[in-house]
This record gives sequence, C-alpha cells and structure tokens, in this order.
Amino acid sequence: MTDVSCAKECLGAAAPAPTFVDAPAPPDLITGYVDLHVHTAPDVYGRALDDDEAAVGALRARMGGIVLKNHAGETASRAELLARRHGIQAWGGVVLNRSVGGVNADAVDAAARISGGRGRIAWLPTVDARQHRRFLNLAVDDGIDVVEKTKPTADLERVVATCAQRDIALCTGHTAADDALVVAELCRARGVRCCITHALFPIVGCSEAHVAEAVRLGATIELCAIGTLMGPTAHLPWMRAWGLVDAATCARYVATYGPAAFLISSDLGQSGNPVPADGLRRFVSELGRLGVTGADLDTLGSTSPQRLIGVRQ
Repeated sequence: MTDVSCAKECLGAAAPAPTFVDAPAPPDLITGYVDLHVHTAPDVYGRALDDDEAAVGALRARMGGIVLKNHAGETASRAELLARRHGIQAWGGVVLNRSVGGVNADAVDAAARISGGRGRIAWLPTVDARQHRRFLNLAVDDGIDVVEKTKPTADLERVVATCAQRDIALCTGHTAADDALVVAELCRARGVRCCITHALFPIVGCSEAHVAEAVRLGATIELCAIGTLMGPTAHLPWMRAWGLVDAATCARYVATYGPAAFLISSDLGQSGNPVPADGLRRFVSELGRLGVTGADLDTLGSTSPQRLIGVRQ
C-alpha cells in the first residue's frame, strides 16, 4: 500500500471545503430618511467618523439627509460645506451649552443666519444642563436650568422668540420631563416646532403621562437607535449608566399615539458604536419586526423629521 492510499484509508474521504457566504448588500431600509441626531468629528468627544464620512454613509444608504449635532459649537456652517462638497442635504444648528454662552438667543440667531440656511435646529443645554449633571452624579452648582418654579426663564423666552422669528425648531436637549413640557407649552404658544429630545431616556425621564401631554401640546417625541444599545449590559462602559430603551418600548408608544407624534434618529457617531446609517438601519429593522408598518416607518424616518426642521425634499 502506498503512503497516499494509506493516508486515505486512515483519514477517510476528504471533508468538503467550507462554504463562506458574504453578507448581502443591506436593504434600502432608510431610503429618504433624515437623521436628525448625528455626532461627528471634529468634536470635544470621541467620534467614530467625521462629517464627510457621515455624508458618504448617508448617500450610500440613499438617505434624504442628516443633521449634525455638536455639544460644543454650531454645525450650520459644517452642514453647508457638506452640501457643497457632496451634494447631500445636510443641516445643523446649535446646542445651547456654556461653550456658546448657555441659553443664548444671539447664538441661535447667528446659527440661523449662517450662509446657506442650514441652521434649522436649536437644542437646549445637554451636557451642561443641571438635569444632565444630576443624573450622572456630577457637580450641579453651575448646571443650567431653563425652567424655574414651573416657569420658563427669561433666557428661554428669548430663545423661543428667536426660533419663532427665524422659523427654526427647538429641541429640549437634556431638560427633565416636567420642564420639557413647560418648553413644549411655550413653543406651542409662540408657534415654534418643538421636539422632546430622546424623551424615553432616563436622563429626561418621560413617563406615559408626559408623552401623552407632549403629544397634546403638539410636540414631536424623538426615539433614538442608541437607546436600544444602552443599559447595564452595554458594550461601552459609559453607556451602562444610561437606561435601556428597547425597540419594543418604542413600537408600543408608536402604536398607542400614532407615528405622526414621533420621529426616529440614530444619536450615533460615538467611538465604539455603529456608524449612524448602520445604527438607524438596525433600529428600523427591529421596529419592522415588531409590527411597525413600512408606511409608519416612513413617517417616523422621513415625514416627521422634515416637518420638524421645516424642509421639503
């Protein structure tokens, strides 16, 4: 017996070669969608991608556009440059943290007037909000409030007046739920489009009753893809302090109050997380699996965001 035949007899027939199947091309789940909550570099926090990379990802996904958000500075100018470089619909605005003077109507006015008209949103304080600091057990002495004794502050009144004058939306940032309703009521009185930023996150703390009242006041409720990745088992340590808001909870609220009261965004771009377009795809896929219809998803991902920022594709 030859060495070869001995080897065949001892080892048996050769095992079939393993078959590898490449991942299929992602379905166009987010065609036409506008992501109102995209974090990109340059920034003071770690980001997984820069403005141009986010734009390319959105274009590949055939999205309708993106809104750049930065806790430290305005993004309207950056959005205008993206539109020029890539032909994408991109918008920005300003977050009213201490780096721009806090709840500063002049910062809102400037962001709205930057050439190109890309400044479409003002966000109330996020990382400098007293509620944010309290929730994360940080020093609260210099935290910013926009409501005092259930009444809007004078600074908030001026910001809302500027939003009305410039026809831009106001998002509540990391304002606590009770105070966010005060903001929503003021916006309704002044004719300003209002969004309760990631309302179901514990840092905001909206209960069912808060959501119902916000809907009555005409505010839009933001549901974020990143919420499904947070909680005690999150893959990144900083995300474990934030509570899980799973897709089933989001789907239940949409079924209860109707899709027109909500919008979906990614709130992604942080180092170590899925890039925004992929995170939004995943969120949409989960919502669809839970019974949210394609028409309702289009409302959440396209119609509602466009209505909030006052643009039409």
